[in-house]
Amino acid sequence: MKRRYVILFTGIVLFLMLFCALTGAWTWQKFSPSSPIQKRISRVVKPYRFDLVGYEAQAILSKSGDLITRPGRRLSSQEQKTLVEQYEALAQQAQHLNFEINRIYADPDQSDPGAASRDLQQQLVQTQALLQDARPMVEAILQEQVGHTLEEMGLGMAGTLWPPLSFKFSALPNYLVVSPRDHIELEAGVHLRPDLTVPQKENIEDDVAQEFDVSTLVEELGGLGVWPTMLTDEADLSWILNTIAHEWLHTYMAFHPLGWHMFDSPQMDTINETVATIVGEEVGSEVGWRYYGIPKPKPRPLPEKPAELPPPDPDKFDFRLEMRRTRLNVDELLQEGKIEEAETYMEARRKMFVAHGYYIRKLNQAYFAFHGTYATTGASTDPIGPKLRELRNLTPDLATFVHEVQRIGKPEDLDALLVKWRASAQ
Repeated sequence: MKRRYVILFTGIVLFLMLFCALTGAWTWQKFSPSSPIQKRISRVVKPYRFDLVGYEAQAILSKSGDLITRPGRRLSSQEQKTLVEQYEALAQQAQHLNFEINRIYADPDQSDPGAASRDLQQQLVQTQALLQDARPMVEAILQEQVGHTLEEMGLGMAGTLWPPLSFKFSALPNYLVVSPRDHIELEAGVHLRPDLTVPQKENIEDDVAQEFDVSTLVEELGGLGVWPTMLTDEADLSWILNTIAHEWLHTYMAFHPLGWHMFDSPQMDTINETVATIVGEEVGSEVGWRYYGIPKPKPRPLPEKPAELPPPDPDKFDFRLEMRRTRLNVDELLQEGKIEEAETYMEARRKMFVAHGYYIRKLNQAYFAFHGTYATTGASTDPIGPKLRELRNLTPDLATFVHEVQRIGKPEDLDALLVKWRASAQ
């Protein structure tokens, strides 16, 4: 009898996993941008498109196996903490080894890069093997920690999360971003294969830019809100925890108006991404503090007008502040119709960022169209960010904030919510 119930329970869970995966894939395809230029560009880059179905099949198979093996279930809390921290260190070591290998191959004075990088490549293979062994346990531990925190913060339903929190450390797709040259707007976006080389990315960018007279950028993603959500492990633990919650929020919104209308307009896309950022930061910092003793960061509001920007500090480079300064100046130049001047200015600023250790391959309209979607960053000048921050400050807790914004179907709904909560605060 017990065996029968186990089989029945496993079958129900597998069905729910498949349902979530299909819902996520359908939502991703159904509500993704579908403008005429989006369709034309999608055809141009078809050979490089990301295989979502292939990812879903592999991810569901992997997660189904985890249901049976339940990796990490016998570890104590301290052992779980140690394992996650060791995994983070190994992932960063692998990232460093990759960087060094690529640097050797890019060195024009290196006559035999294969021989010069042989020891590093052996170290990389060993490190990746260790990561592969630990990955299922680390995923299970982080899923439980973030999921439990989400429930305690009021985002569960009848004692559980819907959709269930599930993610995989995986090679993330690249994202082709397209913006008009005369203003900054995410006009089209296409997910591309994760294995593209830099020359391939630049060829794609150049081909699309020349054919459509647009600004283009192929950017690496850090996460993707399909189900199970995709996540890179090449980051620090705080960022990983934030992004697990951020991407789960996207899957949650797939069942609510805010998610349904994500691609109706650039403003709705920005609302979605900014809500996910706010939730991800708040939940991630709570998990980091509870389980790993990571201090919670203090919020740093950014100036909204050029006149409010302080002069650069010669003794301390502030990336967020300088990126905000760059974006505000670019907006002014484009509003004056000075497209070539704006592009020349952005390239000069890019070189300045690189000189200070921030490797930005391209800084153009497409860069700001992508990063400006996250209205809490220095790359954005959208008033949506401050509006959502104000709404979060007016609401008593994170769950209330989420339940309020999930009903937003058009940008004007955010303004109505602010009016309502401002009135209740008086």
